[in-house]
Amino acid sequence: MSELSGKELPKARSVIGERRDIQVQMQDGVRLMTHLWLPEGDGTWPVILVRNPYVDGDFVPDPEMVLFAEYGYAVVIQECRGRGSSEGVWEPFVNERQDGLDTLDWIIASPWCDGNIGLLGGSYLSFNQWTLADSLPSQVKTLYLSVLGTEMHRFMYMDGMFRPDILTGWAVTNSSVDLDGRNHKELEDQARKFRPPIDMDESLLGKRLDWYRSLLQNPGAADSLWQEGLWERLSSMASRISVPVCMVGGWFDIAIDSMFTAYNKLRPEVRERSRFIIGPWVHSLAPHGDRFFPNGSVQGGNGGTREILAWFDHMLKQLPYEDKLGIIKAYVIGEDSWKEWAAWPPRQLIETYYLHGANGLSTQADEQEHSASYLYDPLDPVTTVGGSGLLSEFENAPGQPRTACVLQPEPGYRHDVLTFISDETDSELRIVGAIEAVLQISSSAEDTAFTVKISEVMPGGATYNIGDGITSLAYRNGSTSALSYVPGSQAEVKLELWPTAWTIQKGSRIRLDISSSNFPAYHVHPNLPGNWAEHAEVTTASQTVYWGGAHTALIRLPLMDGTPS
Repeated sequence: MSELSGKELPKARSVIGERRDIQVQMQDGVRLMTHLWLPEGDGTWPVILVRNPYVDGDFVPDPEMVLFAEYGYAVVIQECRGRGSSEGVWEPFVNERQDGLDTLDWIIASPWCDGNIGLLGGSYLSFNQWTLADSLPSQVKTLYLSVLGTEMHRFMYMDGMFRPDILTGWAVTNSSVDLDGRNHKELEDQARKFRPPIDMDESLLGKRLDWYRSLLQNPGAADSLWQEGLWERLSSMASRISVPVCMVGGWFDIAIDSMFTAYNKLRPEVRERSRFIIGPWVHSLAPHGDRFFPNGSVQGGNGGTREILAWFDHMLKQLPYEDKLGIIKAYVIGEDSWKEWAAWPPRQLIETYYLHGANGLSTQADEQEHSASYLYDPLDPVTTVGGSGLLSEFENAPGQPRTACVLQPEPGYRHDVLTFISDETDSELRIVGAIEAVLQISSSAEDTAFTVKISEVMPGGATYNIGDGITSLAYRNGSTSALSYVPGSQAEVKLELWPTAWTIQKGSRIRLDISSSNFPAYHVHPNLPGNWAEHAEVTTASQTVYWGGAHTALIRLPLMDGTPS
């Protein structure tokens, strides 16, 4: 929670009393190390619960978490099974539901609990709370969750394309394997590039990670992994929760798409008592990249500690709440201000830009037919330049890809990236929602990938990425099962980018880049049919894009119809 700093916190109401370290027994006999801070003095208090897997060695408490005891809360932080000083075996995702429910039973039976509990967490810690949402005891009055939603297939794949920067890197650092002095960043890099990907765990780590392998073996949303058990249950949690939830995400966060899906699945009577805050942030809830976002920090009630405290004060102590419920509060990039909406997406008008001429974009369709080709070599993929597909820690690693909103290379910087640019806009374009791209393509491969990136070229020439998308041909157009493709035939692919709120300035130009790779945000497609993770070899593919005449190739910008509050 170190990035959740707030300012102007109210005066402390209590003094932090004793800390207790307790081995709490789960129903199967395994004991989990649980840390408890109480306000000083006798009494009962509302409880804030966090369950944390990121404990290696001695537990170091987050001072901002402990701070809530100064405001009259019992603070409970538990080390997940098999982590830190907890007993048992660490198996990501597997035991969190039952362990969380057992821990709630223990809290409810404790003499210091006043019968009001709030669940708090971000990222995997948020998963730990979402997974309980359909079985919450009546004492749990609310959840405050950040940077993770409930649609995990959408989080891990986009149209058949896996996210190795996030998931392969996470698998390495959370494998409980002794790295034997190996550099953890270098090992992650090797893991992302390993072929065949399915053998990375045993070959590099010396340990079979069945949970990770199952992700690689099930790229389609219709695959059994996503249709039953843990992940199927999680996908329905937002529609089954009965208490208010405050969600906090970032436009450049790895989970923002799945968070919108979860928020829109909340039942109307729950959503009208909930909130969703989105800032210009990455996964750490901090701005990153090359663009400055005035008024864009989490401080001052935009998702930081003050906001968390105000939420729990209202939900657990029935204190007045100054902000609105039932709204989405979002930072609009380009306007550099916060707006509020009652629903998402808000009412929209669609502005269409067609691929036009040799390398242009126009609001008028081109009557002439055009095409352009390039060679896509999986051994020389396009490196990710900005976007939501990377974790923010790359920002601090020289030579590594950079996340969030960053300056883009000049057009023509690679032979395998096609660039199309519009004329200067004659008015502001206020984008609110998901941009869509439609391409007409052909490939020499039975299966391959295509990518798009939309950017704003500022009047001074600086170019910043707005959003990007990717698709394989096997899972094109959102197919939940693998489709066939005949090499050389023309096909239409539609790519829906993740939601955004972005105002393109008057006098700016819109840029579209088309390619076939975006690594390490997404895996390098081998240009071979079948499961991508099982291929040790790759082949080069000849890719062609068509536009004009009978070829529908365009981008659709969802523009705001009306004024937000």
